[in-house]
Amino acid sequence: MSGVTTFTLRDLNRQPAKVLEAVRKFGIAEVRTRKGEVFTVSPKAATGARRLSKLVPDFEGLWKKQRDAGHIVPATQENERINRIIAGEE
Repeated sequence: MSGVTTFTLRDLNRQPAKVLEAVRKFGIAEVRTRKGEVFTVSPKAATGARRLSKLVPDFEGLWKKQRDAGHIVPATQENERINRIIAGEE
């Protein structure tokens, strides 16, 4: 295979960014073990990958709904006390 870079298992352990950069550049890289085994590293096509915005809830929207419903945020000192209670300090 032309353009394929071969790395050792030690390279993969100590310099993973270098191995991944070769995969990005050539589309494939080989990793050789001391026993002579050869593994191929290649990128996997992202199928059905979800965007981060779908994984993380819209907290600002949730807070707005709570404020509109009349929720009153505790004062800073009260929040600090709540944090100490949760931590078991009080």
